[in-house]
Amino acid sequence: MRGASRKLREYLAAHAVKLVQRHGPRSVEVMGRTYVVSPEVFNPKFFITSKFMAEHVSVGAEDEVLDIGTGSGIQAITAGQVARKVVATDINRQAVRCARDNVKQHGLDNTISVLEGDLFSPLPAGLMFTVILFTPPYLEGTLRSNLDHALYDPHKSLAKRFFMGAKPHLKPEGYVQMIYSSIADPASVLRMAGQLGWDNHVLAEKKTLLETFRIYRLTLRRGQADSGA
Repeated sequence: MRGASRKLREYLAAHAVKLVQRHGPRSVEVMGRTYVVSPEVFNPKFFITSKFMAEHVSVGAEDEVLDIGTGSGIQAITAGQVARKVVATDINRQAVRCARDNVKQHGLDNTISVLEGDLFSPLPAGLMFTVILFTPPYLEGTLRSNLDHALYDPHKSLAKRFFMGAKPHLKPEGYVQMIYSSIADPASVLRMAGQLGWDNHVLAEKKTLLETFRIYRLTLRRGQADSGA
């Protein structure tokens, strides 16, 4: 019964997102900043994950930040207000366009670079960061459209690739900041991350009627940075 209940909540969440994406505004304000979006780019206004994550982005002037799955660019832009350098990636070409437009609109062209590609694939070998931001998809579903890449992670395969791929791009003493929802079995993702050499603790928590969102800080155990497994 528990599995059936989770599947129903995931279905309802995905259905609600797609309705908002189809009919929602194409320009929204979040935390005092305006962002342009499209039906195929996750709207940062109407879903908790984007704003909640952005509210807890805390970087310093010397930090070099990587934002994986940038979408509208809200996390990259939030970090770019302070950090020395930010690189953002997204597999969705429309998201890359929106993020670049939003970066330019906020006057951060010299600080933030937006690259198209899957996870870490657009990055040069050896490029490392002090902070990696990850707002992953977490629902079960089939990838059929650009928007689906922001919603679905079938069998947690993307999360696994992320935790393997992040290792060579994280500087010593650096960390990953990730948000995840209670409706998508976060324990399994954290267990998988732990098996791959990552420790975690909760930075923040937000409860809603249907789910609880938690932001995690994940760090590599000693000796894990050069390990691919």
